[in-house]
Amino acid sequence: MSVCFIANFSKTYFFHAIAQDLQKHGLKVVWLVNNSKLYHFLKGHYEEEKILYFNRRYMTGERKPVGEFKINELVFGDSVLKYEKENGLRFLTNIQRPFYDFLVEHQVRAVFGETTWAHEVLLHRIVNIQEELNCKYLNPHIIRIPKDRFAFFTNEYQSAIWEFNKKEGFDEIFKLKNSECQGISDKKFKKNSSITARIGRIRRFLTNENIDKNDPTHIINERIRLKTRAGEEWRKETYKKIRRVSFDIIKDQPYILIGLHKQPEASIDVFGRYYEDQLINIQNIWRAMPSGWKLIIKECGNAVGDRNKNFYKQLSSLPNLHFVNEETNSSQLIQNAKLVVTVAGTIAYEAALMQVPALTLAPTFFNRINYCEQINWNELNHCKSLANLCDRLRQKPDNRQEFCDWLWRNSFEGTISSPDFNPAVIQDKNVKLATKGFVQVLSEIIPEFSPIF
Repeated sequence: MSVCFIANFSKTYFFHAIAQDLQKHGLKVVWLVNNSKLYHFLKGHYEEEKILYFNRRYMTGERKPVGEFKINELVFGDSVLKYEKENGLRFLTNIQRPFYDFLVEHQVRAVFGETTWAHEVLLHRIVNIQEELNCKYLNPHIIRIPKDRFAFFTNEYQSAIWEFNKKEGFDEIFKLKNSECQGISDKKFKKNSSITARIGRIRRFLTNENIDKNDPTHIINERIRLKTRAGEEWRKETYKKIRRVSFDIIKDQPYILIGLHKQPEASIDVFGRYYEDQLINIQNIWRAMPSGWKLIIKECGNAVGDRNKNFYKQLSSLPNLHFVNEETNSSQLIQNAKLVVTVAGTIAYEAALMQVPALTLAPTFFNRINYCEQINWNELNHCKSLANLCDRLRQKPDNRQEFCDWLWRNSFEGTISSPDFNPAVIQDKNVKLATKGFVQVLSEIIPEFSPIF
């Protein structure tokens, strides 16, 4: 029996640290990797036959698919394959049999990876649909609130969690510390906007130093790369001209708050599939907005440069719609809002914990809180009054403590992240903490597994 990890940029080094600890417990570890640098790194630590290296060579030739996995959907939402859809379809077709055979050959019982790239979601679907594999795909990921805890998500939307029968619970409501995510986002925005950061991006573009031309997660077409990179820098400049209002102007008025997602990003392109057009989302919410209310849009600081001027121009033409500065305190915006709306963002999670009505367009694990509901366009179309919907949500029984207890019981101490983003994740203390979670979930998936303590 084996467990499999999917390499993914610098997070590979974190997964490698976990894998090394799992091997000490007697488990065999195998890898799927799509990047040559990471492949050579893994070859230095694992036998070559335990590594499946797949790259752009699978975009040529024809192999029979293993099954039907809606690969058009996957290509459409992938941040690289969407630029080369024909190649993407061939790639996702041709890697199915190698993936399947690799899992069978090594008797893989659990796969750990993300659900960001098309090949990751494809493998998730293969594992779930092909029951004869007797395998589980788990996405270990932070739960966002509270910090430094993670869970094992079981579906590709990150809305369902592997549940344990853990005894230790949590008898309070999670406390928010002035928006759990905004501080990181603001710091990253300032860092990325500096002259030094921009010079660095230009240098890397000219030298191609980080581009592996065989990696299916890299844009290798020079024209597309220039268009996307130069466009991002241009949009950062034009964003400065977007008119934004201060919180003091709108704080005493009834308003709906919408937090924009960074895009491309899994939280909207994968978890929020079919709701990835944020312009249409906002227009639809504006249509249903009660008379006398305002619609307040908060840009994600880390996403400045993702959207062109026309995006903001079209929205600015809608009466009673305003943008606030991206550095505006999110907690204050949420607390004063009548309603918070997002595709799958943490802003709705924070709102629900603050007893502010919230709606998500995609399913999320925090929809379990009574103040946060998922809604689709058909339901919005037939909703007679968003004001009445807000009142109904506010009057629901307060189950926040039950939710916090449930999430605490089914999550673990430790941080899951990329060392490039958070170097502390590969320090021994965090690795040991995280490994405990991996060992516990594997003990349930593989009954014959006996951890060594």
